[in-house]
Amino acid sequence: MEGRRRSPCHGRRRRRRRAAEEVAALGRKVRELRRLVPGAAAVPADRLLLRATDYIVRLRARFELLRALSDLVAVMTNHGGGHDDAVNEASS
Repeated sequence: MEGRRRSPCHGRRRRRRRAAEEVAALGRKVRELRRLVPGAAAVPADRLLLRATDYIVRLRARFELLRALSDLVAVMTNHGGGHDDAVNEASS
């Protein structure tokens, strides 16, 4: 028993629909990226990824700085932190 034959256009329609869905998904991702990256609303799409990568690098540097400062504060707090302890030790 032979199966039902599909029209030759069937595969093309499915590919077009999939391509349209991918374009729509890309558009949503670009809009979200424009929302997340400061100043990206006025940037052409071809420069958007460069702006986003620059922003990520700056965020990472800021994060590392804040982590280092946090570690420093923790060390200072755990060791009594500072000038008063040195003065107390010197006067003893």
